[in-house]
Amino acid sequence: MRQERLAAAHSIASELIPYEQELDAVIIRNAKLTMAMIEGRRRAKAPLTTAQKSLENVALANVRLIEARNLIHEAHYGLREAQYEIGLGAVSYGDYGDTPPPSPEVMRSPLRHSVDA
Repeated sequence: MRQERLAAAHSIASELIPYEQELDAVIIRNAKLTMAMIEGRRRAKAPLTTAQKSLENVALANVRLIEARNLIHEAHYGLREAQYEIGLGAVSYGDYGDTPPPSPEVMRSPLRHSVDA
């Protein structure tokens, strides 16, 4: 029974940890896209309003990516609790950082966006 639980936990961790890293990478890529859009407009000496809706959409995508990152963090924390529930509390799965519990502030006031659709 313990071996099956270990195998299941390792299978989940092998998907979760790279997913967390990929979310960070895509948030960075989104920031680079935002910078390229603004710098490109400046280089082209285009009006400030050029591609404004596209810039808003990229910014909104960043908000949603950060929301997704928070949800995955919460899922990771929940899986850590499940790990203890099934008797695997002493097992490490290669996390690259601490996964602390969500703060009360995060739980009370989730990230919201104010960009009009």
